[in-house]
Amino acid sequence: MTFAIVSRTLLVLLLTVGHVGLWVWLYNRINATGLHRRTIKRIEKCIVLACAVIPIALVYLEFRSGDSGTGFSEWSAAFLKRSLWDATTYPTKIYGTVVLVFTVVFGPIWLAHRPAFSIAKHRFRVLQRHVDPPMHRENPTWVSGSLTRQCLKLPLNEILSVERNIKQLMIERLPEDFSGMRIGHLSDIHLTGQLTADFYRTAVEWVMAQGIDVLVVSGDIVDYKHAMGLLSPVFGELDPAIPKIFVLGNHDRAYGLVDDVRIGLCEMGWFDAGALDLKLWTPRGLLKVYGNELPWLRRHSSPEIEPLAPEEHASFVLGVSHSPDQFEWGRDRGCHLLLCGHTHGGQIRFPWIGPLVAPSWYGSRYASGVFHRSPTLMHVSRGLSGVHPLRWGCTPEATVLEVVTALAKNGTPRSNVYQST
Repeated sequence: MTFAIVSRTLLVLLLTVGHVGLWVWLYNRINATGLHRRTIKRIEKCIVLACAVIPIALVYLEFRSGDSGTGFSEWSAAFLKRSLWDATTYPTKIYGTVVLVFTVVFGPIWLAHRPAFSIAKHRFRVLQRHVDPPMHRENPTWVSGSLTRQCLKLPLNEILSVERNIKQLMIERLPEDFSGMRIGHLSDIHLTGQLTADFYRTAVEWVMAQGIDVLVVSGDIVDYKHAMGLLSPVFGELDPAIPKIFVLGNHDRAYGLVDDVRIGLCEMGWFDAGALDLKLWTPRGLLKVYGNELPWLRRHSSPEIEPLAPEEHASFVLGVSHSPDQFEWGRDRGCHLLLCGHTHGGQIRFPWIGPLVAPSWYGSRYASGVFHRSPTLMHVSRGLSGVHPLRWGCTPEATVLEVVTALAKNGTPRSNVYQST
């Protein structure tokens, strides 16, 4: 009896993990589609409801299938005496089989892609890292919305504890003149009106003060029409000598602000990589920029990408995408570096395990950090803010990326030859 109890307990735990994993898997993937936000939110509610109701419904069916008039304790004791297959009804057998197969197939894949294994640790190092204390305590006037004010009362909520970091990235095929170039990377600004412009501007000005050669914002800039007035105070009147590049994200589209944000930023001297591929001449050489706003926004015309002319071979190719799902797109274009956001790092991260929820076809595999698939290095930002002011173990970030040549083990520059993996 003891062995039966232990074995069934372990099986129930395995099925529980698989059950939750199955619905989280669906939740992540539905958020990676190009469906309208309103539709996605409806589907999300159905997923959460199904995850909660199915176990209750199955237990109820099992209990009702037992001897009439017996109590729960009598039913559970009888349940343990029978073989597990014979003791369950067909709905439980079918769903349990589905969950078990899902766990066996996808469980090892999920474990293999945890941050401890998937981050390209050999391709970057942190030069500087400072986590600001909860800034609403020192600057209470920065919080202007009641939702954020209430959420900040939750223990250990890090929504306003911004991490300012400088990372050095080792990039293969890097043109010599671009070694040492610094790129400011911000993402998921989410101007909602819950925070004042000063909060965002502090992060922008810190990035601008780090000797950067270019500033990039990778989408989800404004959420609500009433927050459009924050766009100029946050992103206006920046050093005109520094190229400033942006793409839009799903939130910019969801609230019908695509044209407003594009026009507003372009009028302030920003370059729209979501609308056009860019060639920017910098003191270091030619910077070629590809932008991607899929699956939410498509260009009206999609001309074939022209190969670099012979005189442009020494250019640096930068990709900017809102979603890390476009990793292959960046590789196909030979991007040295691809900058992304969208996932917010998962917003909740557990020790060693990392995040569970991330809106991506890859789940939480590319939730945040540095990833490498030759010839492209991808940096995914945890973002600066969000419509849901909740963060645990996942501090918002403002980042400066310094690119240098990747060296082979013998200390020589890595080959410029494209090597697929």
